[in-house]
Amino acid sequence: MKKIAVLGAGLCGATAAAALTQQGYQVTVFDKGRVAGGRMSSKRTEQGYLDMGAQYFTARSDAFKRQVKLWLDAGKVELWPCKTALLSNDEGFISLKASEDTQARFIGVPSMQSPVTALLDGIPQVNSCRIQKLDYQQQSWTLFNDEGVSYTGFDAIILTLPPVQAQQLVAHSALPELFGSADDVLEPCWAVAMHTDAMPAQDAIFCQHPKLRFISHQQHKAGRSSCYILHFNAVFSGLYLDESAQFWFAEAIAILRQELHIQQEIRPLVAHRWLYASQNDQSAAPGLIALPNLKLWAGGDWSFGGRVENAYLAGLNLANALIEQDKSQQETP
Repeated sequence: MKKIAVLGAGLCGATAAAALTQQGYQVTVFDKGRVAGGRMSSKRTEQGYLDMGAQYFTARSDAFKRQVKLWLDAGKVELWPCKTALLSNDEGFISLKASEDTQARFIGVPSMQSPVTALLDGIPQVNSCRIQKLDYQQQSWTLFNDEGVSYTGFDAIILTLPPVQAQQLVAHSALPELFGSADDVLEPCWAVAMHTDAMPAQDAIFCQHPKLRFISHQQHKAGRSSCYILHFNAVFSGLYLDESAQFWFAEAIAILRQELHIQQEIRPLVAHRWLYASQNDQSAAPGLIALPNLKLWAGGDWSFGGRVENAYLAGLNLANALIEQDKSQQETP
């Protein structure tokens, strides 16, 4: 039985790991986080979960629709009965207008990472483990973490890290470059959770705004704390990337007061910085990266232009690429 190391326990890595396990491979998943989920992670609090990353996902492809149905049947996801709106700020003129649509939006229950953990059920995971170096000798991979601990005997590696982190890892391992310009693929985002007793008419607010990209309210999300979560856009997040949480709390309060006209008390909860969050629209999606001679593949939602669904599709494609190479080698005399 061939041993495969999957680096990254987000949806892409979990999908690849599950697909390979179903085909009889022995898979181990490594992740620097304490729990699986990646950008689909929710922060656990005494009042309920906070979705600091992905707020929802949609399903458009047949493959992902089938998977979402399985999650729905298993109670791992549900429809988000959200009301949508558009917030615009055109040269100081603020406008918040309802903008209802028929798009089906899904959330994990009781937390956003529930479908990810479901895929990884029964698959060995090594969490809180940052892999710093890879070594390929005699057709076998060894992984080293940042404390010098080694994990040996892997036949192939699948990387589902953000491009910058994947590039840093292969450079530190003296392996061929994976990207021409990894810095341009994903952009940062500061996410801020704020509690107030004010209950909004809309709970999914898309923003055309100099500072914001999305505002969510969790009032209709099962298992969540009832609060606002503001996602600042890449430009504004990048300008003030290293500011403290207090800076971001102040920005969020000002927006809730001025843009949403909230008069009630506003209490800061959590500010989280995502260094690699949304897809850069100005950068071409790089697709899957393959080094088949080394039995190493890399991919993620960024491979196909972002979105949760593309993380799932990338995971399937990574697993299939490895499986197809194995079949090809077995058929070659």
